[in-house]
Amino acid sequence: MALYDGKTKVFLLSYTPDLERLCASAMRSCYSDKPSHEIYLSADFDDGQVKRMLRKATEAGHLSVVEHASLTFSISGVSRALTHQLVRHRLASYSQQSQRHVKLKGEKWYLKPSSIQDATFDALMAEVKKYYDFLLLRGIPKEDARLVLPNATLTHITMTTNPRELRRIFSLRCDIAAQWEIRDVCWVMLGLSLLVAPNIFSTLEPPAALSKEVLHRLEKLAKEVDEQRNEFNELKRGNVFEFKTTIDLEHPVAGYALKCT
Repeated sequence: MALYDGKTKVFLLSYTPDLERLCASAMRSCYSDKPSHEIYLSADFDDGQVKRMLRKATEAGHLSVVEHASLTFSISGVSRALTHQLVRHRLASYSQQSQRHVKLKGEKWYLKPSSIQDATFDALMAEVKKYYDFLLLRGIPKEDARLVLPNATLTHITMTTNPRELRRIFSLRCDIAAQWEIRDVCWVMLGLSLLVAPNIFSTLEPPAALSKEVLHRLEKLAKEVDEQRNEFNELKRGNVFEFKTTIDLEHPVAGYALKCT
């Protein structure tokens, strides 16, 4: 896989091992005289019971039980317009590339939306980059020169959160009313999340859940994930899996998952 090249990539970098079993054990312990560790380690607590517990949790809105797990994504080749939206979801932790310490370089440094075909957009970006470089050449600190850079500037960000917050993010950002760039990224994130937690992420909440188009797309995505899950599960720990999807996106977004167990 190529190094960072300006293309949009979503990388599931880490996730809680057996995260669905962990969350289901926590839920089962609420209705049992046994603590969660005994339930988790019991051979009698099989995959069927895990599935039933998590289905009950999502149907009843008892989603605090899925806060015990976490997923970490590395997201690259996205605009700062996207990250400005993403960090509004406060029940998550973020680490973003610093424009104060990292110099802007290369030609593929900005995102051009498909709605703008006018060449003047590229000409403007070229002038911005030229002036940015001029400021640095004059000895202006990067922390000041960065102020001329637009929302289109590409960046990368690391995000860690629990499945409950992820469900909320997907329910907002996978909706047809969401901005196209973050919507595309979140659909690929949802596919990767389904790969390791199919019972937790099999449904969405409003507003996305109110759209027949969204529900149809989710069904299609879930089938694609099911077809690839065995290949992912057979990988050895530390290997990278490339997730493939045919759902319609406004722009290409590559998805990858690191096998963590």
